Amino acid sequence: MAVITLKSPYLNEAATPVVWLKGNLHAHTTISDGSRPPEQVIAAYERLGYDFLALTDHDALAPAREYQADTRLVLIPGVEITARGPHILQLGLEAVQEPAVDRQRNLDFIVAQGGLAVLNHPNWQWHFNHFPQELMQSLNGAIGVEIYNAVIDRLEGAALATDRWDRLLSQDKWVWGFANDDSHYPTDDGRAWNMAQWDASATPTAGDILDALRKGRFFASTGVTIDAIQIDGPTIHVTAANAQCIRFITRWGVVAHTVEASQASWTVPNTPDVVESLKYVRVECFGVGSRMAWSQPIAIEYQP
Repeated sequence: MAVITLKSPYLNEAATPVVWLKGNLHAHTTISDGSRPPEQVIAAYERLGYDFLALTDHDALAPAREYQADTRLVLIPGVEITARGPHILQLGLEAVQEPAVDRQRNLDFIVAQGGLAVLNHPNWQWHFNHFPQELMQSLNGAIGVEIYNAVIDRLEGAALATDRWDRLLSQDKWVWGFANDDSHYPTDDGRAWNMAQWDASATPTAGDILDALRKGRFFASTGVTIDAIQIDGPTIHVTAANAQCIRFITRWGVVAHTVEASQASWTVPNTPDVVESLKYVRVECFGVGSRMAWSQPIAIEYQP
């Protein structure tokens, strides 16, 4: 009989005790166009109970090491590459590079220096096309795309960009999905975040959190908590205590299965033509109001 293998980025919680760390990777200060100095932004996220934060000013650096001693948050160095093209988050590097018209040059620098790059708010602006799909598809080196950027709720365009994500995944551009505040004002804080999975046996550093993000060991959220994602052969089990509906999404955004509950399972059909067309499955969880959570994609492999 054919064998279906599901390749999940998540740690096996049955074998490894884990904790989930909450963080925002997109925030602005008075160093660029934010309304508050870095110290105030950091303090605001500390009050909200976050575990990590990246200050990502436009083409300017708020040096994380200068503020780390005064906060319990793990601060991740960041810059939002802005001028001359679509915006890119540079994470993990205390460096400011010249924005290039050819964004591949900026991505090459980030990769060469060991940083992480995320493509920002693709559905921003009146044309819903801040980051053209063809350009995202052609660029190499980015580990992810913002599938939800909360500040776009008060601007032109759409905050949600899972449509753009599914197009990338379906055309073999394997990227993780991030949710960020893109905070500029206090009213922007605490609306979207990433929950990074971490081995509970140690205290994480900025490097550890970046490594978890690089490997896709996180989920994105606007208010729903995914408590567990477990793989059992060809079956995915999901628990999200404050979810009211769970959906399993496959290639090209197809909704393969829906369960109106806080727990759900789905077994990949053991049919060669179906499996080969699926490629991946990701999970969407819906809670009260507009609250949601998104898992990272889980690869589906089929061996006859």
